[in-house]
Amino acid sequence: MARFGKMALVAVLAVGLGSLFSCQQNPYLKTPTGYKFTPMSNKIVPRTMSRLAAECNIKVRIMSPSSRPRRGAKKLKPTFITIHSTANHSRSATAMQHSRALTNGSISNRSWHFTADQYMVVQNLPLNETGWHAGSAAGNNNSIGIEMCEAESLGQNHYRTWDRAAKLTAVLMKRYRINLRHVVPHYHWTRKNCPAPLMTNGRPGPKWSWFLSRVDYYYRCVNNGKPNR
Repeated sequence: MARFGKMALVAVLAVGLGSLFSCQQNPYLKTPTGYKFTPMSNKIVPRTMSRLAAECNIKVRIMSPSSRPRRGAKKLKPTFITIHSTANHSRSATAMQHSRALTNGSISNRSWHFTADQYMVVQNLPLNETGWHAGSAAGNNNSIGIEMCEAESLGQNHYRTWDRAAKLTAVLMKRYRINLRHVVPHYHWTRKNCPAPLMTNGRPGPKWSWFLSRVDYYYRCVNNGKPNR
């Protein structure tokens, strides 16, 4: 948690330049119609932001400023959070392995802010800097990108991965005052079937609604029981 406090939260608090797009210029930046979901009825367990961030188990491994994706980055003041899945089923395709691939240049045409697996979250980019993850300028220039691992290794628990990503999303929502309607799947920007494990017939449906219910619950845990929907 100490590393997150010194590095990641500093980036979270950083104020970037204004967005290159406005709601009037791009329809994707309008507040989306909320996906229907049933709020979790679990008893709220109050947490501080630091506590919930610690539960995410965030490791900070920022890509080199000289890497190709970062050389083309812009200032980011996020108003959306975009959820992805890696579509990499290799047994070794963990959050840390994806971080190594970004760092050593094996992945040179994409970048995103966080990768989550069942054990940890790895931060790859400063949070005041854009990544290449949404497949559209509007998505890249206005959102934080979170990738969820799909590694099929022995004992892999995808529900833990999704739950960890939900906790991280709640932390970012609270820090940036982002409405739950601005937590969107990659599908929102390009109609891509992503995050595929949480889509239904290639579109947001019951599984995506389940994920939002988790995010909403954890947000209420750090916001005195009050939602931001």
